[in-house]
Amino acid sequence: MAIRYIELASEVTATLPPLPIAELGPPVITPLTKPLTECKVMIVSTAGVHQKVDPPFQPTNDMTFRRISQFAEPGQLKPSHPAPVRRPGEADINVVHPYQRLAELAAEGFIGGVTEYHLSCLGAIKKLKELVTELAPQMAQAAKAGGADVVLVVPLCPACHQAAGLVARVLEREGLPTVSLTGARDITERIRPPRAAFLNYPLGNSTGAPGDPQGQRAVLRAALQLAESVSEPGTIVDLDFVWPDVNWEAECIDLYRREASTVLDQRTKGEYEGDVNFAIQECTDVCSLA
Repeated sequence: MAIRYIELASEVTATLPPLPIAELGPPVITPLTKPLTECKVMIVSTAGVHQKVDPPFQPTNDMTFRRISQFAEPGQLKPSHPAPVRRPGEADINVVHPYQRLAELAAEGFIGGVTEYHLSCLGAIKKLKELVTELAPQMAQAAKAGGADVVLVVPLCPACHQAAGLVARVLEREGLPTVSLTGARDITERIRPPRAAFLNYPLGNSTGAPGDPQGQRAVLRAALQLAESVSEPGTIVDLDFVWPDVNWEAECIDLYRREASTVLDQRTKGEYEGDVNFAIQECTDVCSLA
């Protein structure tokens, strides 16, 4: 059974109200108009991937995005997300931003190509109305300008799964087919991105294990196929991959408990203005916008 991240995050931050997550109705879905073998794929990643020479993203409510070149060297890129599950992406950027794996899939003919840039943000965003009405539409325009036919949305932490799902909903409303590669099924069930591939792996290993390009490509093939096969809005498909360590769920839960102070700091800074938890109301208000 998949880890219930809403419950886990709420448990380790028990001095705060339960983790606020919106619960949305059916999304708009945009059909793919040509075969995947003819489509250019773009990534939207929420791990805060940036050029090492540039400043990192702000850890919460950073309402900006950056274009990340497809031609960047892996050593030039790093994630700036502070979540406990950031470490796999630090070890292998393709775990959270699989741009090299997409190039390999294009070379083998599985996809038509890769866009010249991808979009990166830091998904610990609780200002959901601004995300849906300002940031996500800007990202949609950038994706269109980049020639994307399919957008692969890759969230990282639990909060990212909410933000990334909302971005995916806006992208589809703007006419861009998306596939969300998710690791937090409980949040995905509530946010309902248009098409989601659920990978029951330790959170942070968004495309697979660091240093395993073959496994990462297999995950991406399975996920991207949903752009062609899924037509029912809000569908979540469970990918048929098994993490090799049978104890990973307990270890992941223990990681969050050990780093509870980090999660508490993120929530406090991201959800509150003074003594008011504005994020709770944002979850209600965004339902009429997304």
